[in-house]
Amino acid sequence: MLLAIETSSLVSSVALLHEDSLRAELTIQAKLTHSEQLMPHIADMLEKASVKKNQIDGVAVSIGPGSFTGLRIGLASAKALSFGWQVPIVGIETPQALAWNFIGMSYPVCVLIDAQKGNVYASTYLWHEWDLEECSPISVMPLTDVLATCKSQSGPVVFCGDGAILYQEQIKNACPAFYLAPPTMRIPRAGSLAMAAVRRLDAGDCDDCMTLTPAYKRRSEAEVLWEKRHGEKLCL
Repeated sequence: MLLAIETSSLVSSVALLHEDSLRAELTIQAKLTHSEQLMPHIADMLEKASVKKNQIDGVAVSIGPGSFTGLRIGLASAKALSFGWQVPIVGIETPQALAWNFIGMSYPVCVLIDAQKGNVYASTYLWHEWDLEECSPISVMPLTDVLATCKSQSGPVVFCGDGAILYQEQIKNACPAFYLAPPTMRIPRAGSLAMAAVRRLDAGDCDDCMTLTPAYKRRSEAEVLWEKRHGEKLCL
């Protein structure tokens, strides 16, 4: 039984994957912080699914990019559970997990995650039956550059992620072949995260719960301000 934890955005999502069955999934967008709701959600899901802690044999967690605070909370919780239960842990980058919402999709999937100040974390994926290809790696760039690149490729492109939600009007106006994914597919979900992680687990490809860190992809605003004021890098 695999426990998956997704806290990279405002969405709080946890899931249980058992072999080829999604045993349970709880996905909520609320005003409560992840620190307030994550562990209660996990406990509630386990109880409602009649799953005991000793039945969990792996933990998957979204490692970003995304909300710096959300990622830290999710990863700290996942690492604590992995260590406490003595089960392997697998970290999956958030855009890849989002791409797993679209298994079998014939169009390119462009994942956009808000990076503030008109920038997005952008990456593009394409499904070849059951194999996922990363067409462009995760990078931080202005939204306008992403849209121009996608438009130059011609053909339909499906957009998802909180960046796609935030800039949906710009996306729709940029090209008639651009589409925003349906509401259930545009947000990160722990069930899709679990599907991405189980392949690594089955192959014995796990992470070290002591050294696994978030994939921020850029420095936090606090680090940037520190360097401006003190002229040296902030050690976190």
